[in-house]
Amino acid sequence: MFDSDDWKLAIEDTRFRQNAIVALIHSSNNQALGLLRLFSVIALATATGAVTSLAAGEFSPTVGWELASLTLVLVWSSWQCFRALEVGDIDLPGRDAEFWLRAADAGDDRPAFSRHYLEGFRERYRTNRRVSERQARALRRAKLGGIIAPLIGIAVGLILAFFQINYA
Repeated sequence: MFDSDDWKLAIEDTRFRQNAIVALIHSSNNQALGLLRLFSVIALATATGAVTSLAAGEFSPTVGWELASLTLVLVWSSWQCFRALEVGDIDLPGRDAEFWLRAADAGDDRPAFSRHYLEGFRERYRTNRRVSERQARALRRAKLGGIIAPLIGIAVGLILAFFQINYA
């Protein structure tokens, strides 16, 4: 059975964990926003290059299709960044005044109050954990898209160049 100091330690530990996961969600939002900016600018540049290459005929169509494939992957990666930025129902650390007023009315039943506090925290933590995991999956996909975009562009260019050389 917990004594008074044990309950205090348990509550402080859960608060610390809640603060950490909220900070992680905030950090992931910042990463997603930064990647979204980067991917959007590069996608705009590659889309412009693709349209110019394909429409004007100034360059080889291979270059246009390379840039178009790059653009598509970067647009998909940008979409993943948007998914990571999606508003989630997170619970912020701390309790509202109503909770503390009920706690004051609980009187000397500190163990029951502490247990009630921790039981409520458990669900709040699960909610934040789900938001964080969803965000992490979308952010992982966005980063993967940013990594493979140039590889896909090169692969498309090589495939088109191969068929152009062999059948031209």
